[in-house]
Formats: sequence, structure tokens, C-alpha cells
Amino acid sequence: MRQISINHRSNRILYNVTVSLDASIFQEWLGFMREDHIPKIFATGCFSGYKICRIIDEHAENYSVAVQYFAVNEDAFRVYTKQHAAALQKEYAAKFGSSAPAFRTVLHALEEGEVIPELEPSKN
Repeated sequence: MRQISINHRSNRILYNVTVSLDASIFQEWLGFMREDHIPKIFATGCFSGYKICRIIDEHAENYSVAVQYFAVNEDAFRVYTKQHAAALQKEYAAKFGSSAPAFRTVLHALEEGEVIPELEPSKN
């Protein structure tokens, strides 16, 4: 049986933004996120990392994408929501409007884990 490394991180906040967009604008959207929007989010100093994930749905005609930002801590996330979120969301809406609507969810990570690679027994 494989062992799992468990990290208890009660202060890790994931800010998940789910976007639905037509495949025809995906590359433009992705370029905007990489070159403009995400750098501005990191410039706030409130986040330490991100992931962009395409949601797998074989029956959907549009793309659904989840962008997950990892807050530095809960206080930093509060600063983001109070001081930065409205302006960045307004800028995003001005660029894409209803062609790439976003739905936001805030998650509090209670626990994280990963599989520990099995060590090969030493051969003496």
C-alpha cells in the first residue's frame, strides 16, 4: 500500500474562478489571462500561485475553465477582496463581457495530501 503525505493547512485559501467561453476565443482569453490579468493579480501580493484547468465535459460545445489562485493567507485574501477584486473584475468584464462570464468560489483547504514515492529496497 502506498503511503500518503498529509499536510494540514488550515489557512490556505483557494480562489476558484470558473469561466465558460466559446472555443473560438479561447486562445485570446488565455493570452489575456497569462499576459495581463494574472500578472495584475500577482502584483497585489495577495496570491502565491495559480492553476488553469479545463473542465472535462465531452458533451459541451463551449470550453469551461477553472482558474485557481492560491492566497498567501486568509488575511491577504481579505485584502484582495476589499482593495483589488472589484477593479480587476471590472477590467475583465470590459474585455470579455458576456462572451466569457465568470463564476467565483472561495474554498478553504482543510487538508492536502500527495502520494509518497515508494522507495526501492536497498540491494546489498
